[in-house]
Amino acid sequence: MQTKTIAPSLLVVLGAAAFFAAPARADVVAAYVEGHGGVGNNEGGTRSSSSSSSGLSPAIGFQLGARLLIFEGYYDRTAFGSGASVSRGILGLRGGFGGKDLRLVLHAGAGVITEEGGALTGMTVGAAERNGVVGRAGVALERRLMPVLWGGAALDGEIFSLSAATSSTGPRTEGQDAFLSLYLKFELGI
Repeated sequence: MQTKTIAPSLLVVLGAAAFFAAPARADVVAAYVEGHGGVGNNEGGTRSSSSSSSGLSPAIGFQLGARLLIFEGYYDRTAFGSGASVSRGILGLRGGFGGKDLRLVLHAGAGVITEEGGALTGMTVGAAERNGVVGRAGVALERRLMPVLWGGAALDGEIFSLSAATSSTGPRTEGQDAFLSLYLKFELGI
């Protein structure tokens, strides 16, 4: 999967979904916890470090979030094994389209990111923790399984800029990442 084609493809999907979808019943306020598993693709980008991309990597993680109308905030942590993980804090916009039991979800936001073990820039044992900023957008198809339980499939893409591994004043590492996942979400809303 080429990450350079993810952004334009994601925009086409988001635009078509917004045009053809009917608004879903939306909770004014909602809180959720999600468990996810999938594969990440961190190929491409301008790398100032000497580590190489690790390509497709299986991962498992969780997300804690809350919504107020169309505004959403969440904390996400995804582990790739061997001590490699990514944590994100994101604030953004979210829209759900569809019916009572099936919905298409579109979201976009920005925030902070922490990489451990080279999860985004090439997995290396003992790699330094790096922090930075991230922009993220995604699309998901969710189905209600029980009154407060949803199952879904999602594709999220992001661009990031991380501090240098050895110095906070050195060159930054910039790149992009895509994550394809399946998840279960426990959601309470009013």
